[in-house]
Amino acid sequence: MEKIVESFFNLYNDDFFEYFDRYKVLKIMQNKEYKKINQQICSVKEKYPKVISLLEDKESVALNYEEGKAINKILKLQEELDGIEIKEAFKLGFKEALIYLESMDMLNI
Repeated sequence: MEKIVESFFNLYNDDFFEYFDRYKVLKIMQNKEYKKINQQICSVKEKYPKVISLLEDKESVALNYEEGKAINKILKLQEELDGIEIKEAFKLGFKEALIYLESMDMLNI
């Protein structure tokens, strides 16, 4: 197995979130499905500016029925994005475990 120098254990002893955010930018956000879902969220937000005020700016705004449906759609799409991120986090964790086990010479059984 080829040794991977950039391991979480070697580079980010205390800041997992920084490491995972970097991984998201380099790996997850390049995923075609992730990009498609993100674009859908952006188009809904562009169509309904009050939704942005509520979700991002945390402003109290009155919404009509269509805007309420738009918020539900965004929340469902965000759940899909979260699912993709969780799967990738699992894969990353497995990769890091293999690197760690290799560094401890525990794979040579």
